[in-house]
Amino acid sequence: MPGHRGFRDTDSKSEGHVVLPVPDAKVRQWEDIKERGWIPSQTKDSPSHEPCNGLLMCSIHHYYFDRYQFFVRFVPRVRLIPFCFRVECSTKKQTGKFVFVNYSNRHQLQQFHGKAIALDIHDRHVPFPSLFIIHEMRVREFHPFQPITPDIPIETPWQDWLLSGHVINASGSLIRDRPPIGSGYTAPAQLQGPMMGAGSASSNSGGHPLALNQGVIDEILAATRGSASWKACEMEGTSSEENIEKHISTMGVEGSSSL
Repeated sequence: MPGHRGFRDTDSKSEGHVVLPVPDAKVRQWEDIKERGWIPSQTKDSPSHEPCNGLLMCSIHHYYFDRYQFFVRFVPRVRLIPFCFRVECSTKKQTGKFVFVNYSNRHQLQQFHGKAIALDIHDRHVPFPSLFIIHEMRVREFHPFQPITPDIPIETPWQDWLLSGHVINASGSLIRDRPPIGSGYTAPAQLQGPMMGAGSASSNSGGHPLALNQGVIDEILAATRGSASWKACEMEGTSSEENIEKHISTMGVEGSSSL
């Protein structure tokens, strides 16, 4: 099953591993999630066969993910923030990001806490954001004495390796290719915020409390249903005739005649 690359550990030379937010052992739960509308009805019957239920991690992150030491939260908020390219600065929109949360407060994971990983919500193969809620609930169960609302940076900086590896373009989005040397690109200043522990105080660090309640879940579900991966899954699970009808209804094209 192809996974979507989300992590890179620069200190590890191990190969990437596909991680499933919902493992195969939870097939019955998978069907329940589908019936509740958390994932499209067209998703594969087996969790391990669904591309949008997997992402690539190095062996170290895979180890800690499976042992519920951290979780990934999709933060769908959109805000206007300044970006600088060469000598010009402008205001751009920051769309939703997948954020690493070191909920166990483990020292080895502290450098990744509160920073966005390399997942693009606009990619048709990105994991369904709703599935990370299931994994987050398990992580919280394993650490009942950790803060209920851990802090993350308000501006959600990218992981350090994304910045040092020039994987972010001038608009603050992920890019596939490395920019040319001398292109004048400068990493946005707000992406280089301070590291924060899971229990650090927001009043002193300028952090944002990461709550989990019905309103937050509803917001993530709405973002999931509007994501590119959701739409791609729906299209792939329907017949060609149904796809044509859906395309016509979406584009507002009633038909055309040939000359």
